Amino acid sequence: MYWLMKSLAMGQKGWSALAATLIAGVGLSRWLWPQLEPARSLPLLPPWPWQQPAPGKPAAPPLQLLSKGWQARNLGNAAALRYPACWQSLPRTPWDLARFNGRLYVGLGNAANAGPTANAGPVPVLAYAFDQGRWLQEATLSEEEINNFVPHGKQLWITGADARGSWRWGNLYNHSSNGALWWQERRLPRFIHAYDLAWHQGAMVVAGNVPDAVSTGPKTDRHGSALALSRDGGGSWSVQRLLGWRATALLPLAGELFAVEALPGPGLKRWLQAGGRWQNFTAVHQLRPDGRWQARPDISAADLLPGVPGAGQRFAWIEGATPAQNQLAWIARVGPWGDDPARRLAFIAKRGESGRIQVQPIPLRSGVQAMDLISNQAGWLLLTSERHAPQRWRSQITAMQASGQRISQTPQLSFEAALPAWSLASDGTTLWVGLGPAPFQPETTPGQCSGADQLSGSVVAISPASQPAKFE
Repeated sequence: MYWLMKSLAMGQKGWSALAATLIAGVGLSRWLWPQLEPARSLPLLPPWPWQQPAPGKPAAPPLQLLSKGWQARNLGNAAALRYPACWQSLPRTPWDLARFNGRLYVGLGNAANAGPTANAGPVPVLAYAFDQGRWLQEATLSEEEINNFVPHGKQLWITGADARGSWRWGNLYNHSSNGALWWQERRLPRFIHAYDLAWHQGAMVVAGNVPDAVSTGPKTDRHGSALALSRDGGGSWSVQRLLGWRATALLPLAGELFAVEALPGPGLKRWLQAGGRWQNFTAVHQLRPDGRWQARPDISAADLLPGVPGAGQRFAWIEGATPAQNQLAWIARVGPWGDDPARRLAFIAKRGESGRIQVQPIPLRSGVQAMDLISNQAGWLLLTSERHAPQRWRSQITAMQASGQRISQTPQLSFEAALPAWSLASDGTTLWVGLGPAPFQPETTPGQCSGADQLSGSVVAISPASQPAKFE
């Protein structure tokens, strides 16, 4: 009996040791994989048929007072299938719309690290198929948010705004018009966030940030802005680390490519000073023929935000740079400054005779928010929204052209809804808008949402009423 008890005891110890070894091995592999993970391309499988959004009859368009001569059709709220709770209005925000290969794509999610819907991934790639008259889910991205679609030839790209995996590689995603699947290009070295993507003289360029932009200071404070360039179609990348916090946008202008960083306000300036970065910080960089970036300290934050009170001293994030007619228009989210509240403003830029960037503000009334910009044959279409009362927003689409110092604006249509319009797409005849929560407002919390919050994520098609609606 003694020897039997001893053998059992030794057996139990052996099993315990084996379990401990296995647990340690799993822990070691979880640590090693982010250190050794190779760059690679991964196909993203679509959901199973029973996981697709069920087709249904959309409700009436949630628009009122639509301009005469136009008609609206509600395409539904596919975002509510992923974020069904009323208080999840922020991740249902249609950050971007893109028409590609007979479908309308909508970007969703929330990459913020605070709030009830923080880090709202993984996020679905949802598209409205015009030939089927329904929403389809094409893939699921290991990202917290989709905020930017970039069409390029026969491909549609998505920048990886906030990857859920390790930071060894950042992500780009692409889908070809002659392919069935989305592909994850996990090849950007050390990129945490990829905010913008552009092609310039045969090279691919990405703006974002990395966790090791600088080599000194506390480890958590070493992250910062970076720019990446690939000359082999995204197979391999060279990365240039900068001194700022985030590289937010790429500005293609008159044959040159510029990159702009988040423009510091007082808080970000203190962060840059504490890290020893402020003295040599430059907000704008220009790509040289050799693939290196040249700092442009002669282009200040105030140059990029003319007419803005406190420009150069208040936080600003440039987004949505859209070229047209050898000029460039962009939207800037500008933080509060004294009595001047946070706003979304729009600007048009061109290259002057001296080679400098000349920027003009697009005149907007106080309280009007610039929400989205797309190009058309003559210039741009600007989407704006203005709050008139609680749960009452007036949105307007305006055609714009710039000639010399003159900016002409021609209103195309307007409408009212319980929420502002966030995003805009067009095929030249039909316009599509996506409704989302009010900008610069606290996020809705559970138990405090309203009927308006439930509309967030709704996508509406608007077409001329004098002819059959064009949805194909």
